[in-house]
Amino acid sequence: MNHRFSHTLKGMLLFLTCLTIAGCGQEEMPTPDAPDEHKPQVVLTFSASSGLVTRTQLPGTDNLQHVQTMQLYIFDGTGDDARCVASEVVDWTDLAAPQGKPTVTKKHEVRYAGFTPGKPYTFLAVGMDDCSPATYGLPGAVVLNQTKLADAKAVLDMVGGKDRNDIAASELFGGSLVLTPATAGQVTGTIDLFRRVAGVMGWFKNLPKQVNGKDVASLRIELYKAQNKSIWLTKPQSGADVIMEPIVENDDNKILVKIDLKDTDFGPETVVSKGSYVLPMIAPFATADEMTEAGYTDESIYVKDYTLRVVLAAADGTVLQEKRVKNNDTEMDDTMGGTGIIIPGDAFRFPINANWFYPIGRADKPVIWPEEEGSNIVITVCPNWDWKGNLEWAD
Repeated sequence: MNHRFSHTLKGMLLFLTCLTIAGCGQEEMPTPDAPDEHKPQVVLTFSASSGLVTRTQLPGTDNLQHVQTMQLYIFDGTGDDARCVASEVVDWTDLAAPQGKPTVTKKHEVRYAGFTPGKPYTFLAVGMDDCSPATYGLPGAVVLNQTKLADAKAVLDMVGGKDRNDIAASELFGGSLVLTPATAGQVTGTIDLFRRVAGVMGWFKNLPKQVNGKDVASLRIELYKAQNKSIWLTKPQSGADVIMEPIVENDDNKILVKIDLKDTDFGPETVVSKGSYVLPMIAPFATADEMTEAGYTDESIYVKDYTLRVVLAAADGTVLQEKRVKNNDTEMDDTMGGTGIIIPGDAFRFPINANWFYPIGRADKPVIWPEEEGSNIVITVCPNWDWKGNLEWAD
């Protein structure tokens, strides 16, 4: 009994000792969320633009995408040479929003504690869907203590095997704010997030099954040149919001959307549609002199009579018929919007801007494919993504 009691007593003493050690450990652990009035504090509110909840609609009713992750980068200063000194994950509560309902605002207490009072810092936030982290190598593309503000970009991860198809499926948001932490007390600010990509989508019907006796195998929406591969994570304070760095300058990288057509897609009332994201692009030039003045040299690439075109192609990719896309700068009435009506003039050269949507037709008013050779398709561009639909990735 004494032997058994001795073991019991030792066990109780060991248990009490563990509790004591654990209790001491808990008391010594820091509480980073507790405010300290004697140190600089920064609290940010992330404000989703009205378009932020317009998401990519994949096939099916439950596959609604939205911003999946949010990353905050802090840069030591405001100039191009300011370096990233902190990178934090933001708890983006839109994850819990059913069917993409909006998260109006999200507050985040900045965890970084190395602020110098009285010095301005740039706070850059990036919102990503489920595809863009792998497409652009985020959030790791911005390297702590190395990446400068001028180099904070989303760049296609070509080394990792990513290509234009990944750009087409990747939505990316960004925004920034400059704040100057005080010696003590709390500094607050709001970062507005906007798309860093553009959207292009088309709706078509009355497609011909043959053109000049040759079978039509696919419909493509194309840029005048190869797509760009990078964009700044937030709109620059000055200069054009575009980085002219093509993936590879070839015909394949001009393709934004490709729809492989089935026999059932050629009915007069059958609508085919598909969309994609694309990085910003300058407008083509009308003359070689304009191109040279802007600093470009290859006339075969930059001098074109359209920004976007829609083509019908044979099985081998040969273009059988093409329609240039014309941007109608004024509001179109119901008899004109997206119906393929022919309008004379020249508004075919326009830039592709971040956070703009370029609808070729509409779901309720698809483009009726013009039968006449040389006829074109007229669209109304939606600045600031002023469009309430969803990009559909149906094959």
